[in-house]
Amino acid sequence: MLFTHAPAFKKRSQGFTLIEILVVVIIISVSIGLVVVNITSGSAEQVAKEETIRLQQLLKFAHEQSVIRAEEYGIRFYTTGYRFMKHNAEDDSWIDLTQDKLLRSRVLPEPLELDLYIEQLPVEILDSFDDDPEVEEEKENALETAASNIQPGADNNTSKKDEIKPQVFLLSSSELTPQFELILRVPGSDIEEQLQGLPQGEYKRVTEEDDF
Repeated sequence: MLFTHAPAFKKRSQGFTLIEILVVVIIISVSIGLVVVNITSGSAEQVAKEETIRLQQLLKFAHEQSVIRAEEYGIRFYTTGYRFMKHNAEDDSWIDLTQDKLLRSRVLPEPLELDLYIEQLPVEILDSFDDDPEVEEEKENALETAASNIQPGADNNTSKKDEIKPQVFLLSSSELTPQFELILRVPGSDIEEQLQGLPQGEYKRVTEEDDF
């Protein structure tokens, strides 16, 4: 007698079970939560270290979510903070993760500032979230000009909504692009922390020991 049913383990290997996903999410959430709440009001050097570790853990968590949910995530950096975003496939846009308590937008404690390097080249970034273009205002402007300023064959989609995108993409394939480096520093001092994002989806805090 021939059996036509495939072995059960082959079907299971096609994806995560609900229990596996919940366990991973709970473990990562607890780890992130411990880092987030364990912020002290110590020296500027200690604050820089803690903020770097927190960002490292949040990046790992966001990338895990991207892989588990099979959705593309990203992060947009500013001199004074950062925001996590998710790709909306329906209209090919990027939206903030406003409903996620862990991956919400964050402002760095003063006087800490952030520098971004992509593939070892410095990147000019905005100072804060407030410097991003107003999406709703631009939508109205786009509608007003659509009927009177359309040129055949030209790219008429000038909405600033499309400009609010991550600089770094956390892919559901577990990879990231492009490779980046962050410097969290205190202006006017030699206090700084370095965090690297590697193409294979690893986030490495560079310490003094790594320099030797």
